[in-house]
Amino acid sequence: MYLKSKVESRIENEIFPYLPGRIKNAAQKLDRQVINQLEEIRLRAGKPVMLVLCGYDVFLHENGRVLQQPSGALTTSAEELAEMVYKTCENSWYAFQEDINKGFITVRGGHRIGLVGTPVIENGRVINIKDISSLNVRIAREITGCGTAAVKHLVRGNRDIYNTLIISPPGVGKTTMLRDIVRIVSDGFPPVFDGLKVGAVDERGELAACYRGIPQNDLGLRTDVIHGIPKKEGMEMLLRGMSPNVIALDELGNPEDVSTVLQVMNGGVRLIATAHGYDAKQLKSRLGFLELFRANAFERFVVLSESEKHFYEIKIMDGDGNVLAVDAQSGRKPVDHNGFNDGGVHAFTKAYRKAGAYQGGSGIFTGTGE
Repeated sequence: MYLKSKVESRIENEIFPYLPGRIKNAAQKLDRQVINQLEEIRLRAGKPVMLVLCGYDVFLHENGRVLQQPSGALTTSAEELAEMVYKTCENSWYAFQEDINKGFITVRGGHRIGLVGTPVIENGRVINIKDISSLNVRIAREITGCGTAAVKHLVRGNRDIYNTLIISPPGVGKTTMLRDIVRIVSDGFPPVFDGLKVGAVDERGELAACYRGIPQNDLGLRTDVIHGIPKKEGMEMLLRGMSPNVIALDELGNPEDVSTVLQVMNGGVRLIATAHGYDAKQLKSRLGFLELFRANAFERFVVLSESEKHFYEIKIMDGDGNVLAVDAQSGRKPVDHNGFNDGGVHAFTKAYRKAGAYQGGSGIFTGTGE
């Protein structure tokens, strides 16, 4: 008897019911390996249904086959897109109006359905979106364990951590890494490290993936999440009300957030954050980071990268740029500067393989696209 993976079951139970009838019927016939590698389902009015598998685009045939070319693929009508939005909103557009105005709806399981169309503008702000033309279903994946190796270099004693910035280009996994590091820091790993209170500001809903206010992703026993609010206001609310030891932020970089970040650090609260980039040197001159680097705000950097040959690398550096550990999924023994040795395959890679999100040879590591 074939047992479905957790990924398959979640997608079939939490995503497929929202799809328009014809597309749902075709999706239910997909091969299990395709479902396990599914990152996105893209629906556009009058265009072929597109699936994103490990970073590559394919098209959906009505019999459940995936096609390399769009010819013969199912196409989506504007009426089907509208039907799907109403399903997603549980037939109450008004109840989800605020999320719609932001361009996405979070559904059960933490999956996000992005939508675009014709914005309705009033007093300079979006108050509605009509004539929906495209929908993008982004599959949420938790990769439990991907931060295990890195976090060993981020803790200071058994009750403190270093202020840490996780850096990577889009799509390489920084949000996924942040999520797991937050979970580990929050839960702790006694007797080496006691868990700390973490306050997470989830401005875009990708870190905790709250559905009706409840985080769908596991951010740990001691983590409090505030979502859908700008980082500056979120940090201030957490500081006033939740007395966190650590604040976690996804996609730091808005110059308006700098003063509050420094306020957090000067108050003895630690920070774990992510940023788009390729390395710390590149960020130093960027608006929104310049003041933080001048203040030596970050004591640890976790840099994620992927080579042209799809070798995945994680590099841990201290605040001065000294490399503490490097590991690469290349089939070779990793460089080991400080006990960071996982038999040639680091915990990030192992966790992805276990979750069914990595297939040998493709070299693409996926979370929710971040």
